Amino acid sequence: MNLKLIISFIIFFVLNLFCKTPMPELSSEAKLSKNKMISIRWTTTDPILAKVFNEIFPVPPAILLDENTKVVDLTTVPLPEPNPDHAPKPKEEKPIDPNELPRWDRGFELSNIDNLTVVIRKESQRPFYSIGVSLLALTMLYYGTMETEAELVWTSGESNLHRISFLSTHETIWAPMPFYIGTGSSIVGPAFNSNRYPSKLQKYCVQEKPGKLRESLEQSQTENCKEYETFLKRLFLQNYDNIHLQLKEWEKRNQDWFQP
Repeated sequence: MNLKLIISFIIFFVLNLFCKTPMPELSSEAKLSKNKMISIRWTTTDPILAKVFNEIFPVPPAILLDENTKVVDLTTVPLPEPNPDHAPKPKEEKPIDPNELPRWDRGFELSNIDNLTVVIRKESQRPFYSIGVSLLALTMLYYGTMETEAELVWTSGESNLHRISFLSTHETIWAPMPFYIGTGSSIVGPAFNSNRYPSKLQKYCVQEKPGKLRESLEQSQTENCKEYETFLKRLFLQNYDNIHLQLKEWEKRNQDWFQP
């Protein structure tokens, strides 16, 4: 009997590892844009953001600010709700004539993007939704989800704040379970995964080192950084076109053209 329980646990554990939302990939158009380097000067205090942003978008490496540099913590700056009029619009068909391509595709230069920061606005594991999905599966399914809304915020000059809003990411994890155990796991799952909220990962990776007690009860700073890096990759890949569009609009407002 004990052997059957152990085998069942191993099977469920393996399923738990593989039944996840797959990491999104760059579109074919985005892959082509990787060969068109954008001349952009940008700084940040977040080493994980510096690494991932440079991997996903065709920009040169960031100028990483050290801990002694006096900059404003943008995660604590109160900002009004983003204007719905600035939400991403449906993507327009790309012109065939190269001379009519948008300026983003022809190359441009951005400057004065200082202290680029990912600000996490909302995050939820949607426990009632997860329990409902599990009940629909006759209590034989563990279902967990993590939804996040974030913004890219930076300064330009001494006090000017700019941001790219409406960035959201969604991740699910599920695994078949025996009767009742699936729903029970879905109920207690959010409590056990509270340390995996993106804001917690960001805090205990970039902003402060977790104490020994927290590391023993939850996870180490290295593990926090690994999961934070995965979150950033998912965020940027799931919102690639949104960031693409709003950076283009920001560039137009600044009239900072660069003709290749």
